[in-house]
Amino acid sequence: MEKQVTKVFVKINQVWQKGTAVSADGLTFKVKTNDNLSFEIEKGSTYLEFQKFAAQQFAVGDAKEKLEGAYVSFDKLPENIQDAIIQGREHLHSSSYINEGKMKESVKMVQMLYSPTSGSKLDVQIRRNDPVTLEQAKAYNHQFSKGEFDNMVKNGQTISFTGSSMSGETFIKLAYYEPKLNDIRTKSALTANTYFYGQQLTKQQADSINKGMETEITIGTKKGEKTYMVSYSAKAEKFITKSVEQSKMNKMEVKNAVTAGGEKKRKRTNQAISL
Repeated sequence: MEKQVTKVFVKINQVWQKGTAVSADGLTFKVKTNDNLSFEIEKGSTYLEFQKFAAQQFAVGDAKEKLEGAYVSFDKLPENIQDAIIQGREHLHSSSYINEGKMKESVKMVQMLYSPTSGSKLDVQIRRNDPVTLEQAKAYNHQFSKGEFDNMVKNGQTISFTGSSMSGETFIKLAYYEPKLNDIRTKSALTANTYFYGQQLTKQQADSINKGMETEITIGTKKGEKTYMVSYSAKAEKFITKSVEQSKMNKMEVKNAVTAGGEKKRKRTNQAISL
């Protein structure tokens, strides 16, 4: 009988790792982690967890531990929110507490993230009491300019900026204004290591999309090449695709709407002059 390979999460030295497992008897599993560690573990072990669904990125046990550190009970969250968190999607969490005899509200954005160097971590951003000001608008040692700030806060745009670490390493990040937090929120930028429909982006494509430009990308399929106009939503962390024809039609509709609006404005102005 062919042994079935199952995707799992295992906790080794207090760190949850991804791996694959096979078992001959259904009771003991031989696990191989993504770091090429091989060992045997019993099925009922608290250090072994089977993947729930294909999109799962983090172990449930990992998410529980991280959220408890942020005073959020994973078990009390609805199942769809639990699933979103272990997929690495953000969740705006609201809760109440008593302070000095008064009820207060705590609002925070939580999201599981993964770093190749430090492993999983929980990103927590607490809502500001008042909207962020230009002087307060900083991220990754970058002070946003007035133009960048206005584009995010007033125009609702996502911008790309160059951040830096304490060691001086520089990198590109994406930022946008999140009114539910009264603050600017940052996300990872696309890179040449990002995949679109199974095909790696080129650096030029990644840079173009990061700057908010709709970019033409052609990918190879079993039925031949297919071309898309591609943009990216940093907030939803997903690609937005259109056919080339649809994109041209949308641009034409916008152009016609702008032209029509200008003609109406000129018509009203001429009527006013004639009066």
